[in-house]
Amino acid sequence: MAKFGMEDVTKAISKWRGSPVCANPGCRTTSMFGITRRHTGIRMFDQWFCGADCFERGAHSKILELLATRRQEKPAALRMPLGLVLLSRGILTHDQVKIALDQQKETGKNFGDMVQELGFATQQNVTAAVAAQWNCPVFSVKDHPLPTEIRIPTILLQQYGMLPVHFSEIGRKLMVGCVSRVHHHMLYTIEQMASCNVAPCFITANEYRQRLELLALSAGENELVFDRDNPVGEIARLVRNYVNQLGAEEARLGICRDYLWVRMLGRQPMDLLFRMPNE
Repeated sequence: MAKFGMEDVTKAISKWRGSPVCANPGCRTTSMFGITRRHTGIRMFDQWFCGADCFERGAHSKILELLATRRQEKPAALRMPLGLVLLSRGILTHDQVKIALDQQKETGKNFGDMVQELGFATQQNVTAAVAAQWNCPVFSVKDHPLPTEIRIPTILLQQYGMLPVHFSEIGRKLMVGCVSRVHHHMLYTIEQMASCNVAPCFITANEYRQRLELLALSAGENELVFDRDNPVGEIARLVRNYVNQLGAEEARLGICRDYLWVRMLGRQPMDLLFRMPNE
């Protein structure tokens, strides 16, 4: 005869009542009574928590999981040096490549910036060459309004040198403009946090700076950054408090380079950025 434990009983009761099961294994309310209400609680990705206490425990576990599996950017694949790309396109001569490399060694500056300072190439030339290195298209931001459907915290756009430049509701496709390189782990995080499909492209540094300033002006009300190092338990408590305060129905968590990104969805959407502890 098959044996049934409390967890099986809880799931059966919840299924009978048409209610979800709290994802906290130690949830006393669900375990003891099987009483949950479909339209209350907090969702975190594919998990549902019946209340603030259970959500805090779930958030704590999720943060530890993200820290343990933090995505390290893999070394960039071998790519044709920028100087050779510009040479092959007829933008630079052999002598100009040599001069730029010598100047780069002395100054430590980026090669693309160096050839622009020397007047050997335009910003558009360099952007197109870098895009070719990464096998990505070039996108002209001019005359294209920035998408407002997808929000990415300003501090992350600054840290990664990227910008959302185009969004299509068909297939929820987002194009993210990069300046110097593609950060694939960040694109993956954006996909998870914004429920969209992300593709990289390249834009000029001037376009990036100009549009970033416009985004920064309108971002303050929906973003909050905690730059002080906090232990995981304290971060989980803070997230719980903001979820309660804002009446959020769903929270999503993702790891970026230095920050835990928490997106709260509900009546008042909000992004929280917590500087992550070293360990």
